[in-house]
Amino acid sequence: MGYKPNPLVTANMAAMRSGRRHITVEAILAYFYDYANGTPYTLPSLKGARGRAAELGFALEAFPYNDPDVTPRRLLSILRNRNIQGILIGESQIPIPHIEFEWEDFALVSIGYTLQSPRVDRIGFDHAEKLSQLFQDLSIRNYKRVGLAMSSDLDNRVSHSPTASYLSYQFEQHSSDKIPLFLERDRWNKAAFLEWFHRNNPDCVVTVGNDAMNWLIDEGIRCPEDVGLFSIWAIEGEPPQNHSDFNVSLELLAKTAIEELADRLNSNTRGIPLRRLSILLSSDRVYRHSLRPVAANE
Repeated sequence: MGYKPNPLVTANMAAMRSGRRHITVEAILAYFYDYANGTPYTLPSLKGARGRAAELGFALEAFPYNDPDVTPRRLLSILRNRNIQGILIGESQIPIPHIEFEWEDFALVSIGYTLQSPRVDRIGFDHAEKLSQLFQDLSIRNYKRVGLAMSSDLDNRVSHSPTASYLSYQFEQHSSDKIPLFLERDRWNKAAFLEWFHRNNPDCVVTVGNDAMNWLIDEGIRCPEDVGLFSIWAIEGEPPQNHSDFNVSLELLAKTAIEELADRLNSNTRGIPLRRLSILLSSDRVYRHSLRPVAANE
Protein backbone atom coordinates (compact mmCIF):
# COMPACT_ATOMS: atom_id res chain seq x y z
CA MET A 1 0.00 0.00 0.00
CA GLY A 2 3.07 2.26 0.22
CA TYR A 3 2.44 3.17 3.87
CA LYS A 4 5.51 3.88 6.00
CA PRO A 5 5.08 4.18 9.77
CA ASN A 6 6.31 7.28 11.55
CA PRO A 7 8.33 5.96 14.50
CA LEU A 8 8.22 9.33 16.26
CA VAL A 9 4.47 9.22 16.87
CA THR A 10 5.06 7.30 20.09
CA ALA A 11 7.52 9.95 21.27
CA ASN A 12 5.06 12.74 20.43
CA MET A 13 2.26 11.05 22.36
CA ALA A 14 4.56 10.54 25.34
CA ALA A 15 5.48 14.23 25.24
CA MET A 16 1.80 15.23 25.14
CA ARG A 17 0.94 12.99 28.09
CA SER A 18 3.80 14.47 30.09
CA GLY A 19 2.46 17.98 29.51
CA ARG A 20 5.23 19.09 27.16
CA ARG A 21 4.29 21.33 24.25
CA HIS A 22 3.50 19.21 21.20
CA ILE A 23 5.78 19.67 18.23
CA THR A 24 5.00 18.34 14.78
CA VAL A 25 7.88 16.02 13.97
CA GLU A 26 9.41 15.38 10.57
CA ALA A 27 11.12 11.99 10.69
CA ILE A 28 14.66 12.92 9.65
CA LEU A 29 17.82 11.51 11.19
CA ALA A 30 21.37 12.83 10.94
CA TYR A 31 24.40 10.74 9.97
CA PHE A 32 27.57 12.34 11.39
CA TYR A 33 30.80 11.78 9.47
CA ASP A 34 34.37 13.09 9.36
CA TYR A 35 34.71 16.00 6.94
CA ALA A 36 38.31 15.00 6.13
CA ASN A 37 37.14 11.70 4.62
CA GLY A 38 34.97 13.37 1.98
CA THR A 39 31.46 12.37 0.99
CA PRO A 40 30.11 9.34 2.87
CA TYR A 41 27.48 8.39 0.30
CA THR A 42 29.56 5.49 -1.07
CA LEU A 43 30.08 3.94 2.38
CA PRO A 44 28.36 0.59 3.01
CA SER A 45 27.32 1.80 6.45
CA LEU A 46 25.43 4.79 5.08
CA LYS A 47 23.81 2.63 2.41
CA GLY A 48 22.63 0.14 5.01
CA ALA A 49 21.50 2.84 7.41
CA ARG A 50 19.49 4.72 4.78
CA GLY A 51 17.79 1.55 3.62
CA ARG A 52 16.73 0.49 7.10
CA ALA A 53 15.74 4.05 8.00
CA ALA A 54 13.45 4.21 4.98
CA GLU A 55 11.81 0.94 6.02
CA LEU A 56 11.10 2.44 9.44
CA GLY A 57 9.72 5.70 8.07
CA PHE A 58 12.83 7.88 8.39
CA ALA A 59 14.90 9.95 6.03
CA LEU A 60 18.63 9.95 6.77
CA GLU A 61 20.85 12.87 5.82
CA ALA A 62 24.62 13.17 6.19
CA PHE A 63 26.29 16.03 8.08
CA PRO A 64 30.03 16.48 8.72
CA TYR A 65 30.55 17.05 12.43
CA ASN A 66 33.82 18.93 11.87
CA ASP A 67 33.30 21.06 8.77
CA PRO A 68 35.74 23.99 9.23
CA ASP A 69 33.10 26.38 7.86
CA VAL A 70 30.35 25.23 10.24
CA THR A 71 30.74 25.71 13.99
CA PRO A 72 29.18 23.22 16.43
CA ARG A 73 26.66 25.91 17.39
CA ARG A 74 25.73 26.44 13.74
CA LEU A 75 25.39 22.69 13.18
CA LEU A 76 23.13 22.48 16.23
CA SER A 77 20.96 25.25 14.79
CA ILE A 78 20.71 23.45 11.44
CA LEU A 79 19.58 20.22 13.08
CA ARG A 80 17.03 21.99 15.26
CA ASN A 81 15.63 23.93 12.31
CA ARG A 82 15.22 20.63 10.45
CA ASN A 83 13.55 19.12 13.52
CA ILE A 84 16.17 16.34 13.59
CA GLN A 85 16.09 14.48 16.90
CA GLY A 86 18.30 11.46 16.26
CA ILE A 87 22.00 11.22 15.34
CA LEU A 88 23.83 8.17 14.02
CA ILE A 89 27.60 8.62 14.31
CA GLY A 90 29.29 6.77 11.46
CA GLU A 91 32.33 4.53 11.62
CA SER A 92 35.87 5.79 11.16
CA GLN A 93 39.15 4.23 10.02
CA ILE A 94 40.96 5.80 12.99
CA PRO A 95 39.97 6.57 16.60
CA ILE A 96 37.93 9.76 17.13
CA PRO A 97 39.16 11.35 20.39
CA HIS A 98 36.23 13.76 20.78
CA ILE A 99 33.34 15.38 18.92
CA GLU A 100 32.42 18.84 20.16
CA PHE A 101 28.63 19.20 20.12
CA GLU A 102 25.62 19.80 22.39
CA TRP A 103 24.13 16.31 22.59
CA GLU A 104 21.46 16.55 25.28
CA ASP A 105 18.43 16.98 22.97
CA PHE A 106 19.26 14.07 20.65
CA ALA A 107 18.91 10.30 20.62
CA LEU A 108 22.40 8.91 19.93
CA VAL A 109 24.00 5.72 18.60
CA SER A 110 27.45 5.18 17.09
CA ILE A 111 28.75 2.52 14.70
CA GLY A 112 31.86 0.68 15.85
CA TYR A 113 34.40 1.33 18.58
CA THR A 114 36.33 4.34 17.29
CA LEU A 115 34.43 7.17 19.02
CA GLN A 116 36.13 7.78 22.38
CA SER A 117 34.16 10.84 23.53
CA PRO A 118 31.29 11.22 24.14
CA ARG A 119 30.63 7.69 25.40
CA VAL A 120 27.38 7.05 23.55
CA ASP A 121 25.68 3.69 22.97
CA ARG A 122 27.40 1.77 20.19
CA ILE A 123 26.93 -1.17 17.84
CA GLY A 124 29.94 -3.33 16.96
CA PHE A 125 31.06 -6.84 16.11
CA ASP A 126 32.05 -9.30 18.83
CA HIS A 127 35.65 -9.68 17.69
CA ALA A 128 36.84 -11.17 20.98
CA GLU A 129 34.45 -14.13 20.87
CA LYS A 130 35.05 -14.85 17.18
CA LEU A 131 38.84 -14.60 17.50
CA SER A 132 38.84 -17.00 20.44
CA GLN A 133 36.89 -19.48 18.30
CA LEU A 134 39.23 -18.85 15.36
CA PHE A 135 42.38 -19.73 17.32
CA GLN A 136 40.71 -22.95 18.50
CA ASP A 137 39.87 -23.78 14.90
CA LEU A 138 43.44 -23.12 13.75
CA SER A 139 44.64 -25.62 16.35
CA ILE A 140 42.21 -28.20 14.95
CA ARG A 141 43.74 -27.52 11.52
CA ASN A 142 47.09 -28.42 13.09
CA TYR A 143 48.63 -24.95 12.96
CA LYS A 144 51.24 -24.72 15.73
CA ARG A 145 53.04 -21.42 15.12
CA VAL A 146 50.35 -18.80 14.57
CA GLY A 147 51.47 -15.19 14.24
CA LEU A 148 49.44 -11.98 14.40
CA ALA A 149 50.49 -9.20 12.01
CA MET A 150 48.52 -5.99 11.64
CA SER A 151 48.60 -2.22 11.71
CA SER A 152 48.32 -0.77 15.20
CA ASP A 153 45.73 1.72 13.88
CA LEU A 154 43.42 -1.15 12.99
CA ASP A 155 43.96 -2.79 16.38
CA ASN A 156 43.00 0.51 18.02
CA ARG A 157 39.91 0.69 15.83
CA VAL A 158 38.42 -2.41 17.49
CA SER A 159 39.51 -1.67 21.08
CA HIS A 160 42.55 -3.98 20.88
CA SER A 161 40.41 -7.12 20.58
CA PRO A 162 42.85 -8.85 18.15
CA THR A 163 45.92 -8.37 20.34
CA ALA A 164 44.06 -9.27 23.55
CA SER A 165 42.67 -12.47 21.99
CA TYR A 166 46.05 -13.41 20.51
CA LEU A 167 47.93 -12.95 23.79
CA SER A 168 45.30 -15.04 25.57
CA TYR A 169 45.76 -17.76 22.94
CA GLN A 170 49.55 -17.59 23.30
CA PHE A 171 49.28 -18.08 27.06
CA GLU A 172 48.14 -21.66 26.36
CA GLN A 173 50.87 -22.38 23.79
CA HIS A 174 54.19 -24.15 24.24
CA SER A 175 56.94 -21.56 24.70
CA SER A 176 58.78 -22.69 21.56
CA ASP A 177 55.69 -21.98 19.44
CA LYS A 178 55.13 -18.43 20.66
CA ILE A 179 55.72 -15.76 18.02
CA PRO A 180 56.07 -12.06 18.86
CA LEU A 181 53.35 -9.73 17.66
CA PHE A 182 53.98 -7.74 14.51
CA LEU A 183 51.96 -4.69 15.49
CA GLU A 184 53.20 -1.65 13.65
CA ARG A 185 52.10 1.77 12.55
CA ASP A 186 55.02 3.53 10.88
CA ARG A 187 56.63 0.20 9.92
CA TRP A 188 53.52 -1.44 8.47
CA ASN A 189 55.10 -2.14 5.08
CA LYS A 190 56.22 -5.06 2.95
CA ALA A 191 59.89 -5.03 3.95
CA ALA A 192 59.22 -4.96 7.70
CA PHE A 193 56.49 -7.62 7.46
CA LEU A 194 58.67 -10.02 5.46
CA GLU A 195 61.56 -9.49 7.88
CA TRP A 196 59.25 -10.50 10.75
CA PHE A 197 57.87 -13.42 8.73
CA HIS A 198 61.24 -14.93 7.78
CA ARG A 199 62.70 -14.39 11.27
CA ASN A 200 59.82 -16.15 13.07
CA ASN A 201 58.68 -18.70 10.46
CA PRO A 202 54.95 -18.86 11.34
CA ASP A 203 52.90 -21.65 9.80
CA CYS A 204 49.80 -19.40 9.84
CA VAL A 205 49.36 -15.61 9.84
CA VAL A 206 46.28 -13.85 11.23
CA THR A 207 46.03 -10.32 9.88
CA VAL A 208 43.67 -7.52 8.90
CA GLY A 209 43.09 -6.35 5.35
CA ASN A 210 44.72 -7.60 2.16
CA ASP A 211 48.31 -6.38 2.50
CA ALA A 212 49.88 -9.47 4.07
CA MET A 213 48.64 -11.90 1.43
CA ASN A 214 49.74 -9.59 -1.38
CA TRP A 215 53.20 -9.31 0.17
CA LEU A 216 53.45 -13.10 0.55
CA ILE A 217 52.38 -13.65 -3.05
CA ASP A 218 54.99 -11.14 -4.24
CA GLU A 219 57.61 -13.12 -2.30
CA GLY A 220 56.55 -16.36 -4.01
CA ILE A 221 55.04 -17.77 -0.80
CA ARG A 222 51.87 -19.78 -1.40
CA CYS A 223 48.72 -19.91 0.73
CA PRO A 224 47.90 -22.44 2.10
CA GLU A 225 50.68 -24.69 0.73
CA ASP A 226 53.51 -22.78 2.44
CA VAL A 227 51.63 -20.82 5.10
CA GLY A 228 48.02 -20.41 6.21
CA LEU A 229 46.43 -16.98 6.29
CA PHE A 230 43.27 -15.60 7.86
CA SER A 231 42.18 -11.96 7.55
CA ILE A 232 39.98 -10.70 10.39
CA TRP A 233 38.34 -8.54 7.78
CA ALA A 234 39.44 -8.35 4.16
CA ILE A 235 38.80 -5.36 1.91
CA GLU A 236 36.05 -6.20 -0.55
CA GLY A 237 36.77 -5.48 -4.18
CA GLU A 238 40.54 -5.45 -3.76
CA PRO A 239 42.79 -8.37 -4.74
CA PRO A 240 43.37 -11.04 -3.71
CA GLN A 241 39.85 -12.37 -3.21
CA ASN A 242 40.62 -15.80 -1.70
CA HIS A 243 41.11 -14.82 1.95
CA SER A 244 39.55 -16.86 4.67
CA ASP A 245 37.94 -14.17 6.81
CA PHE A 246 35.08 -13.06 9.01
CA ASN A 247 31.93 -12.05 7.18
CA VAL A 248 31.92 -8.51 8.61
CA SER A 249 29.07 -6.42 7.20
CA LEU A 250 29.09 -2.70 7.96
CA GLU A 251 25.65 -2.55 6.35
CA LEU A 252 24.35 -4.94 9.00
CA LEU A 253 25.94 -2.89 11.78
CA ALA A 254 24.35 0.27 10.41
CA LYS A 255 20.91 -1.33 10.06
CA THR A 256 21.06 -2.50 13.67
CA ALA A 257 22.22 0.96 14.76
CA ILE A 258 19.20 2.55 13.06
CA GLU A 259 16.87 0.13 14.86
CA GLU A 260 18.45 1.05 18.18
CA LEU A 261 18.20 4.75 17.36
CA ALA A 262 14.50 4.35 16.56
CA ASP A 263 13.98 2.63 19.93
CA ARG A 264 15.60 5.56 21.72
CA LEU A 265 13.42 8.05 19.87
CA ASN A 266 10.28 6.09 20.67
CA SER A 267 11.18 5.98 24.36
CA ASN A 268 12.22 9.65 24.47
CA THR A 269 15.76 8.69 25.47
CA ARG A 270 18.03 11.65 24.79
CA GLY A 271 21.58 12.73 25.47
CA ILE A 272 24.72 10.94 26.61
CA PRO A 273 23.79 7.88 28.70
CA LEU A 274 24.95 7.51 32.28
CA ARG A 275 26.20 4.02 31.40
CA ARG A 276 27.07 3.28 27.81
CA LEU A 277 25.42 0.27 26.19
CA SER A 278 27.53 -1.78 23.77
CA ILE A 279 25.65 -4.18 21.50
CA LEU A 280 27.88 -6.80 19.88
CA LEU A 281 26.88 -8.73 16.77
CA SER A 282 28.34 -12.08 15.81
CA SER A 283 29.82 -12.84 12.40
CA ASP A 284 30.48 -16.02 10.43
CA ARG A 285 33.87 -17.37 9.44
CA VAL A 286 34.20 -17.79 5.69
CA TYR A 287 36.79 -20.35 4.58
CA ARG A 288 38.04 -19.97 1.05
CA HIS A 289 41.47 -21.18 -0.04
CA SER A 290 44.02 -19.64 2.33
CA LEU A 291 43.85 -22.26 5.12
CA ARG A 292 44.49 -26.00 5.02
CA PRO A 293 41.35 -28.12 5.46
CA VAL A 294 40.47 -29.91 8.66
CA ALA A 295 41.82 -33.45 8.69
CA ALA A 296 39.21 -36.07 7.80
CA ASN A 297 39.46 -37.77 11.21
CA GLU A 298 38.90 -34.52 13.14
